[in-house]
Amino acid sequence: MFTCTPCGTTSVLRDEAWELAGTGGVMQDAPSLVRIGEQVEVEGLTLMPVGHARFGYGRGWWDEFWCLDGEGEGHWLSADEGDYALERPLAPGDWPSGFRPSLGATVTIRGETFRVTEAETAVCLAVRGEFPEELEIDEAHLYFDLAGPGGQIATFEKWEGGEAWTFGVWLDPWDLRAA
Repeated sequence: MFTCTPCGTTSVLRDEAWELAGTGGVMQDAPSLVRIGEQVEVEGLTLMPVGHARFGYGRGWWDEFWCLDGEGEGHWLSADEGDYALERPLAPGDWPSGFRPSLGATVTIRGETFRVTEAETAVCLAVRGEFPEELEIDEAHLYFDLAGPGGQIATFEKWEGGEAWTFGVWLDPWDLRAA
């Protein structure tokens, strides 16, 4: 998926053809340590943010940046009220089986126990740049944030037609540096 900032349109590559997908929504500028096109260093990685999505939920909104590392691998770098997290998509073969999402539920991921600490519905408000998947303005996602040992985190998302898992860590914002 790709958004064109000057004209405000969004396109999706499907079956080797570009299709118009609508608009990218209205992205109001807000203070951030992360910006599209400006490399950041964190957790021993140099990341290039190429996409920026904003999601609204019951108490406000947060930003997600799709970033590529030097090997071309993708990472989600999220910012919510000054808290930052770095997560990678979890391969479907690593997804926990039999997970029944609810607050307080536990699940084992990569041999560690995680507990659901937040359950909420998020709505995609705006997008800029490039993403590995289609994000639709006003599309709702049910998400569950899970906490694990040593600052590890995981997220389970469910939406009409799909679901996904990500896995990562909380970050100290002081460790986020311009590259």
